[in-house]
Amino acid sequence: SHDMCTCDRNFQGADCSLRTCPFGKAHVDTPRGDLDASLTIGDHNDIILAGSTLYPYGITEGFPLMPDTAGTVIANTAHDYMECSNKGLCDRINGLCECLPGYDGAACQRASCPSKANSSTPGSGQGERSNTNFKVFNANSAFHGRAAEVVQRDQCSGHGTCMTIEQLAFLDHGNTYDLWDKDVTMGCKCDPGYTGP
Repeated sequence: SHDMCTCDRNFQGADCSLRTCPFGKAHVDTPRGDLDASLTIGDHNDIILAGSTLYPYGITEGFPLMPDTAGTVIANTAHDYMECSNKGLCDRINGLCECLPGYDGAACQRASCPSKANSSTPGSGQGERSNTNFKVFNANSAFHGRAAEVVQRDQCSGHGTCMTIEQLAFLDHGNTYDLWDKDVTMGCKCDPGYTGP
């Protein structure tokens, strides 16, 4: 009781000096595996590591269960809440997510709309900050927050509107899109006379 720190909320590490970043629904997810070294993978409701700093409500070894739109619980699903939505790196100094190319938001929870003005941002395939030069070393990214300095401007090349996939589906003859990413997958609704992503 006298040789261990109990960290305040949103702080972690042996000396509580590291920050915790925002969480969002993971774009990609995998089961965490055998966390308790029991040589078996626990079920979706077997809570492991309850009370940890990063997961105060506990964590499971298997995929979480998710209900579909009809409310039926389906097994082997993903998209659990993860730090930086599994599409960014956490800057433990200031507690901010550094999103990978193509994602934005406080928790990297949105897929960014294409932007001709931001063609030199990481992931565009152009310039020194393209995917070919984007690398991760020792859990730190090679561009150290430079993507955050390039604001998302002139989205959709200035000839369209950035919308969610749910909105785009509705505009296409009233179709319904109601999957997990309905509010986070973004795309362009082009102005008349323009096409392309």
